[in-house]
Amino acid sequence: MPSARRFRFLRQQHAVGQILRFGVVVGLNTLVDYGTFNLLVVVFGMNPIAANPIAVAAGITNSFLWNKHWTFASGGRHRWLRQAILFVIVSGIGLLLNTGGLWALNRLTGADSVLAVNLQKLGASIISLTWNFIGYRYFVFRKPSGDAA
Repeated sequence: MPSARRFRFLRQQHAVGQILRFGVVVGLNTLVDYGTFNLLVVVFGMNPIAANPIAVAAGITNSFLWNKHWTFASGGRHRWLRQAILFVIVSGIGLLLNTGGLWALNRLTGADSVLAVNLQKLGASIISLTWNFIGYRYFVFRKPSGDAA
């Protein structure tokens, strides 16, 4: 396999690995997010739109550590503060997309059963997850120029 093709293949394999690791982290974050969301809505009777930012924030906190140290393997203490700030910005936009999507789907369907609001939250999550992966990979945890990807 010529060198350029081998390099392209390895970069594709690296990207696939990141996507798979991101998927595992998404699963963990989903447990934290939906667990918190349902605890607040079902057990404490909180409004779903008010409960969502709290639940998403719990998932975001979990997400930073897993994505920094495992998904994107972006260690190094010298970049920690910069990454944390950028992570909060990207995740904050994701939170707005998620809560706005939940609000829109809730208004559009008018359904408010526990199953309905969880399905609405799932739809909103797809939008925010796409945004978050792109933001984390290319903005927050990008390799400094000169590092091999």
